[in-house]
Amino acid sequence: MNKYLLSGIILALVLGITLSYSTPQHIDENHTLFQVSTLSLLSVGNFDGNFSVLELKKYGDTGIGTFNSLDGEMIELDGVIYQVKSSGAIIRVSDSEMIPFAMVTKFTPDKILVINKTMNYTELENYLNTIIPSKDLVYSFKVMGSFDYIKARSPQEQNKPYPNLTDALKTQSIFNLNNINGTMVGFWCPASASSINLNDYHFHFIDAKRNSGGHVLDLKLRNVIIEIDYIPDIYLSPAQNNSFTKLI
Repeated sequence: MNKYLLSGIILALVLGITLSYSTPQHIDENHTLFQVSTLSLLSVGNFDGNFSVLELKKYGDTGIGTFNSLDGEMIELDGVIYQVKSSGAIIRVSDSEMIPFAMVTKFTPDKILVINKTMNYTELENYLNTIIPSKDLVYSFKVMGSFDYIKARSPQEQNKPYPNLTDALKTQSIFNLNNINGTMVGFWCPASASSINLNDYHFHFIDAKRNSGGHVLDLKLRNVIIEIDYIPDIYLSPAQNNSFTKLI
């Protein structure tokens, strides 16, 4: 048994999460998060891509992640996967590109909200905390509209031997985007999944003209539409393994 798959089993036992196995063709329903690898593995420098863009698009049309060697930020929107390079350039990536970490879903909104006032990042998070119906689900978000300000980042491509994620991000590029229209894609995960992902909000942004974007560090939104997809199931593809583990 692959050591990463074994790690996934141990993790599930520790968290007390129901674990079963499914073949890839069964992971096609809406309201499912499909995740490649874990944030903990990415954090210790597991930056080698093991899952192709072509394969990833089978399991979701909306999502976030990164690329082989931590080469920039990934955002998937309407079934198209974009790469935000550390230079700030946006590239529509080929199907052969490899992914070391990603979260995608076939986005189907369960709730739609219209916000016609300014909010900073903290205010947005606090607002969303009052909207989500349960702390036991995963949520996927699209935040679409006008932003007074977006502070975003994108990491530089790393060389082997890879550093850990904290050290790799010391050379990240920071982009300050003002008076811009675009879309944020993001997720919130419950505490029960905190060992495989963040128990927090995680957003990536791309502007309407596909000229700028990145991992969102700060923001001030003005007029937006927020769509929320309630997700009861997580499927994990362990790093370097083609098996699929259902965690929730």
